[in-house]
Amino acid sequence: MITISRQLVKQLRGVFRRMLPRSPSKLDQTVQFVAGDDGQRARLCNRAGAVEYHLAGNFPPESLAVTLDALSACEGTRAQENVSLEACTDGGVIVRWDDRSIPRSIVADAAPNEAEMPALPTSFATNPPRLLAALKDTMETTEHDSMRYATNCVQLRGNDGRVAATDGSQVLCESGFAFPWEDEVLVLRPNVFASRDLPTDQAVEVGRTEQHIAVRIGPWTIWLLIEKVGRFPDLDNVIPDVAIATTRLQLTEDDVRYLLDVVPRLPSEDSGNGPLTVDLNGQVALLASGGNNLPITQAVLSNSRRTGEELCWSTDRKFLARALRLGFRELFLHGAESPSVCRDEHRTYLWALLTADGALAPTDNMVSLTSPLTTVATSTRRNRIPAPRRHHRDTERTTTHMPRNRIAATLAGTTPEPANGSAPPAQVTEAESHDKTTGLGSVLSEAEAGQASLREAHTRVSRLIAALKRQHRQSKLMQTTLASIKQLQQLEV
Repeated sequence: MITISRQLVKQLRGVFRRMLPRSPSKLDQTVQFVAGDDGQRARLCNRAGAVEYHLAGNFPPESLAVTLDALSACEGTRAQENVSLEACTDGGVIVRWDDRSIPRSIVADAAPNEAEMPALPTSFATNPPRLLAALKDTMETTEHDSMRYATNCVQLRGNDGRVAATDGSQVLCESGFAFPWEDEVLVLRPNVFASRDLPTDQAVEVGRTEQHIAVRIGPWTIWLLIEKVGRFPDLDNVIPDVAIATTRLQLTEDDVRYLLDVVPRLPSEDSGNGPLTVDLNGQVALLASGGNNLPITQAVLSNSRRTGEELCWSTDRKFLARALRLGFRELFLHGAESPSVCRDEHRTYLWALLTADGALAPTDNMVSLTSPLTTVATSTRRNRIPAPRRHHRDTERTTTHMPRNRIAATLAGTTPEPANGSAPPAQVTEAESHDKTTGLGSVLSEAEAGQASLREAHTRVSRLIAALKRQHRQSKLMQTTLASIKQLQQLEV
């Protein structure tokens, strides 16, 4: 008998399903459970590769096989609820579990166990956890069906540790990894690395056999089938140099959040490409048209900025949105029809733009939207380092020691004593004294007038609030009265 938790059954199905071919009728794939001195293992193997989960420990020897679909009935989220699998005398498998203290069981047919698990590599190279995200993102960049090039594969290049993929319209590369080979290897694209049940905070180990690339993450080992016939495009000659970009677009985090919310809702007359015009002439704005003589919708990005030449270009909105979701915040452009390039420390993402003649131009009757303007936080201004003072050599500096509490002495009508032998202050004439007193009095009068205005405004606002409250109460009373009248009319009928 083999015992595992309902929570683990759910995790196994979540990972195993993503290793299956795209046909939804392949849920009858065989899951093999093997227990022994070296632990307990759950395995799935098909033509795309294989997956194994290893639970360390010492277990009684056992080997059972059921279909993946048979496990769907007993999966759950509680780790304390167990599932037991036991072989029947007629060749079936009894599956028992507790569903919140209620015993349940089914009898599953024994699945054929014909597939042989691949061998493990003799050595592995250790990589940071970001390799898992790189495999996920690049496999989502591949093409489903390829013709001339193997664009349905992901390239793992050993000499510089690069993972790359393309579907003919976009390219994603990430480097800085360690692979225990020097040549270029192509692997088919199962969507298994997008599973949420794989640990994202553990090191990723990579090894190679004659037929497979093995990826090990914690208790999981995933074998990817090597494609030996296909030919991968030369991406190095496709990626432009960002150092010679003529235009740069820098997006802020606030504008990115605004874009990801607005872009899917902007009108589009082409459901295939979803064209969107990015206008970098003076301000950063997006233009979209729904056709059928509808006005153009403009979304202005208040916080983002352009550097370099002014440019107006058209793009498929899904590629722009994907670049933002991947975390890129700067776009490098080499013209209206050259690919748009994004780059950070390890990654490069680019996509092909649409033809320039399809770009939209602002009109007088367009619908204009604007992203919220981000203000500078007070704490940022408070912590700003002051600029160093500039000293002019040609100006003679004299040190003047100010008397203590000079302002209080002036208001009291006394003249402060000169300090440290400095020159005595000039005598103030009667006319100058009258002018200063008059100026101070006018400022005081203006302050008192401002205070009176604020009091009057406060009184008006209080009256307005009271009037609105009375109107609200009258409106509620009117609604209640009308409802009562309607009920009386129904009774009379």
